[in-house]
Amino acid sequence: MSSLTVYQQSSPEYPDKLLSDAEDIARTLAAVGVQFSQVPLQQPVIAGTASAELMMASRVQIDQLLIQHGYASAEVLSLCDERGEGSELARALRFEQTCQPAHLHYCLAGRGLLALHVGEYVYSLLYEKGDLLLMPADTAHWFDGGEHPRFAVVRLFDSPQVPVFAPVEGDFAAAFTGLDDC
Repeated sequence: MSSLTVYQQSSPEYPDKLLSDAEDIARTLAAVGVQFSQVPLQQPVIAGTASAELMMASRVQIDQLLIQHGYASAEVLSLCDERGEGSELARALRFEQTCQPAHLHYCLAGRGLLALHVGEYVYSLLYEKGDLLLMPADTAHWFDGGEHPRFAVVRLFDSPQVPVFAPVEGDFAAAFTGLDDC
């Protein structure tokens, strides 16, 4: 079940709010310009499947989302690391970063913790298969797949090419609860 934990950035050890109702999550995120919804998958997929294969398997739904939201490019991130060996992808996603265009995250399989740093607050979303999140441009965020990441996520962008993500200075994300601690 998806859940949202809200923290003041100055007190990462004490959550201000914990929500598990999808409507409450959507309302709370909407207040900071982020859209949350749950969209059933048309084609089941398996986390860890090659990104190109997942893109092909989910092409119809990805194209529908691109058209529906007016986005122009897409990428699939897929990882299944049951032995906990770690990967460059999982490590890179754990650091706070931004990207210039607005973008959408849609969870195709598995789960992860997507944290958004907006103003003085951190919105930490435990999101699972079927969860869709639209973020405005330049939203600082990080993603934690846990010690044994298992996820497949499609990211859509309102730019013609997949953008380069810019790291945010410091290790701010490390102060907050990760997926394995939820």
